[in-house]
Amino acid sequence: MSEGEAGQSEGNRTLSWIWKTQGVSAAGEVLADALRIEWCKARACANRWTEEVQLLLEEMRRVRAFLSWHAAWWDEQAGRRTGLPDAETEGIKGYAKRQASLRRNLQIAFDDMWVMIETSATAGAQM
Repeated sequence: MSEGEAGQSEGNRTLSWIWKTQGVSAAGEVLADALRIEWCKARACANRWTEEVQLLLEEMRRVRAFLSWHAAWWDEQAGRRTGLPDAETEGIKGYAKRQASLRRNLQIAFDDMWVMIETSATAGAQM
């Protein structure tokens, strides 16, 4: 079956042309059956790739969310230790701020690397 149009129900989809072709001979019927089988295999493969692209986009979203959360977590850690000498407190704050900065920079780097992937994936999904 073909992909339905937006708002079209399952029962109202039109059959793909491949299911409507007529064979002229026994050899033609075998060829038509083989063509239909290959079409089904190709469609299944395309559907698997579509699912892989969706999974990839979700993984990318989760990596960004994690890096954002982890940077905020390190920012919180900077002020958690109290009652220490000033030098130690300053060192702990510096370390925590550096870790938060590393996570933010990593997120920015991923954003830059992944912008083309997301653009291509969304363009491919609209085809």
